[in-house]
Amino acid sequence: MSKKNLIIIQDVLLKAIKKAGFDVKIGDIHIDKTKMIEHGHFASNVAMFLAGKTGKRPREVAEKVIESLDQSIFEKVTVAGPGFINFWLEQKCYTTECQFLADDLNDYLYGSLGGPSKKTMVIDTSHPNVAKPMGVHHLLSTIIGDSIKKIYKRAGYEVINDNYLGDWGTQFGKLIYAIRTWGVMSAIEKNPIPELLNLYVKFHDEAEKDPGLDDFGRLEFKKLEEGDRENRKLWKFIVEKSMDEFNRIYKRLNVEFDVINGESFYEDKMPAILKYGRDEKIFVDGEKGAWIVMPKDPNDPPAVIKKADGATLYITRDLARIQYWEKTWSPDLMVNVVDVAQEFYFNQLFDVADRLKLTGAQNVHVKFGRMQFKDARMSTRKGNIILLEELLDEAEERAYKLAQEKGLNLSDDEVKELSRIMGIGAVKYNILSQSRTTNITFDWDRMLTFEGNSVPYLMYTVTRAKSVLHKSGFDMKDISRFDLEAATEAETKILIQLMMYPDTLNRAAEEFKPNHIANYLYQLSQEFNTFYNGNPILKAESEDLKKSRLLMTACVIRIMDDGFSLLGISVPDRM
Repeated sequence: MSKKNLIIIQDVLLKAIKKAGFDVKIGDIHIDKTKMIEHGHFASNVAMFLAGKTGKRPREVAEKVIESLDQSIFEKVTVAGPGFINFWLEQKCYTTECQFLADDLNDYLYGSLGGPSKKTMVIDTSHPNVAKPMGVHHLLSTIIGDSIKKIYKRAGYEVINDNYLGDWGTQFGKLIYAIRTWGVMSAIEKNPIPELLNLYVKFHDEAEKDPGLDDFGRLEFKKLEEGDRENRKLWKFIVEKSMDEFNRIYKRLNVEFDVINGESFYEDKMPAILKYGRDEKIFVDGEKGAWIVMPKDPNDPPAVIKKADGATLYITRDLARIQYWEKTWSPDLMVNVVDVAQEFYFNQLFDVADRLKLTGAQNVHVKFGRMQFKDARMSTRKGNIILLEELLDEAEERAYKLAQEKGLNLSDDEVKELSRIMGIGAVKYNILSQSRTTNITFDWDRMLTFEGNSVPYLMYTVTRAKSVLHKSGFDMKDISRFDLEAATEAETKILIQLMMYPDTLNRAAEEFKPNHIANYLYQLSQEFNTFYNGNPILKAESEDLKKSRLLMTACVIRIMDDGFSLLGISVPDRM
């Protein structure tokens, strides 16, 4: 397959560097678009990299590389600043790029993303706790993890998404005791999650008055662990009702899982881990007979693997999970999408897993900040919990109001469907357009507006572009064979941005940061809207110019649709 996008420049530059007598790997040649188009379309700092290795002056290196450069694909090449090599691509290159892109996006991206990688990633996302409603804090792991899954699939990985439910532990003994003591089964069956949450809260309220209740809770969980028939039956009922609730919300978010193995799944898989760790003297005696792993840093606390009373912990089940993932899928990557508060825990977990030699995979904690709200008086707030379902309801209601205010030429049913797509999409995009490594701000006014970096703005851009193609009467096969005419500056900026898409996907995958894709789509939308507002497409000055602009518009649609799909956001047919 012929080389495409930035790989074309990298390949030509690599040959010139070697011809000039320097040694470099293709991965060390970075190409980016210039900040100002008058300075070139693309630039590389490879001369400065080579200067650092050879001790030569960067500009001297750059000039020597340019002397050896095959310039047939370039309109112009210059040296700028301390040693940047700036490139202006020939128009014929953009024509070929756009024809490839419009004809088959998968083929266009092939090679840029590594092709079929034959690698596997297992990723843990969402992981709500059974018997409790999903709150907004579950959104971040669910939405960020779903996008990372999609990005890695796009990169050619086989991806298994595992929802590691919190469905085991002493809290279920407490809940079972509460159900038996205060619960009314008919009320629980009618409205399970709120009733179960109320009972769990009641147990803790009563335990503050009578601490002896905690012993009853531990006893009920011990009976559950030992297979007590009635406790098992009640526990299964709790899990099933919780899953019904979770699945309804996941369907609404259009999020799917390949596997849902809760903590309980690993109960029978822990003894082998415990025995091996003990035999290898990795698990040693701690205080009062607990089993621990001594830390590498004496200032850190030890990792407790088994309590003094023989009870296992979350880390014990996590070790069994890592071993199960290894035996079942032999992945290259094991990814856990969990908030930053668990950073020390995951450092401990991965250290213990390494000592036990449980896997050869790269274990990654994809951490994210907390969600913070610009408006603390949100109508979804109830006590200390902001319920996820109520937030989604409010998003759709606000999107419906926005669509009505915009005066879109749609029927009421179409407005309702648009408000669903736009409301859910706005919630997702608000999360994914911000860097996960900082706290993520939730701001209704910024999320739901037809201006700025928002889903309504982006959706309006792509539906407007699709409308132009529809009115043209040409199908995509016809358009993919059109030629590009000499481009205006506005068009050239779009063409440059289109070529940056594969590089953006690679960055998003390498850094586990979907915000690179979101920010890319916003920039592309801005460039297209600037062009659209100043240049006629269907009423262009000539038929050839019309076809040229239709080809470029088709490419924008291809990329926008693909980028939205990687963010897990649906696009309406029209607005």
